[in-house]
Amino acid sequence: MDTVLPVIDISNPTAETGQKLYEAASTLGFVYIEGSEFASDEVNEMFRLSKEFFSQPYDEKQTYAISEANRGYSCMNREVLDPTEKQGDPKEAFNFGQFQDDKAVQPLPPTFSRFEKDLADFSKKCHATCNKLLDLLAVALKIDPAQDGAEWFSSRHDLKQASGSILRLLYYPAVRNSDDENEIRAGAHTDYGSMTLLFQRAGEEGLEVLSPITNEWIAIPALQAKDSKSCPPIVVNIADQLSFWSASVLKSAVHRVKFPLHQCRSGVDRYSMAYFCHPADDTLLEPVPSPIIQSLEGEGANAVAKNGDEVLTAGEHLKRRLAAAYSWKQ
Repeated sequence: MDTVLPVIDISNPTAETGQKLYEAASTLGFVYIEGSEFASDEVNEMFRLSKEFFSQPYDEKQTYAISEANRGYSCMNREVLDPTEKQGDPKEAFNFGQFQDDKAVQPLPPTFSRFEKDLADFSKKCHATCNKLLDLLAVALKIDPAQDGAEWFSSRHDLKQASGSILRLLYYPAVRNSDDENEIRAGAHTDYGSMTLLFQRAGEEGLEVLSPITNEWIAIPALQAKDSKSCPPIVVNIADQLSFWSASVLKSAVHRVKFPLHQCRSGVDRYSMAYFCHPADDTLLEPVPSPIIQSLEGEGANAVAKNGDEVLTAGEHLKRRLAAAYSWKQ
């Protein structure tokens, strides 16, 4: 299937790989990656667990309702990603926070507790993939080796420290036999962390990105895998905190979920999985020591996340975005 996004093979990363990733990250902010360490079977197993959980009665799922720690079950219309929308997003989600010694730091329903080690392994592999991509971007940004160089970003994403990183299972119920392709299933928003990995299933479309060039919505299809053992290409997008760090050189693009007409008519549900990668909570969101960023003139070089004159930490930025999305008081 044709796509406007490049597909980058990260199986044997080089400086050229990093440059391709940088070019995508500094234009639309979205890209596909292939050659990851994910196998088709383990991705399919995660989707199986997701479908099993979301098929359960509401009362059982609500027992594990999402908290201000951003962990647990988010029911239909609970989350409001776009504050201009009158009602919440018609979707369900379950958020897994960090795992410690392969154990979740939150209560898990039986569907998930039986496979706690598998979930922990999948989450860790997501994080390792993000660190690999962050290292490639650090090289492309020419960060001085004397200032952590290629590990400037990844060193600030240590799993041993508290962070907002989340593995999220998502379910968008179909509106049976509907011709309404204008209903927004996930409101227009940018992601809150450093970067996001998105796993999609072929035939379950809906992701759209707002082009900063044309100001038009671009459909991002789910691509097929090269073979039966490989994971299909994963969508990667730059998020807010990496954009702040890079003084907006790397783009955190607005995106949403809206079912295409053929999917509305066919009544197909959408299941997806996202890994939201965040730096440690106490990380300052200030520009990185990159000559590319330092060469910028004017406001761009100072595009950091601020609270008055104070530079925000990653944890504080996340807290503010979640409070807006769930109407929680800070």
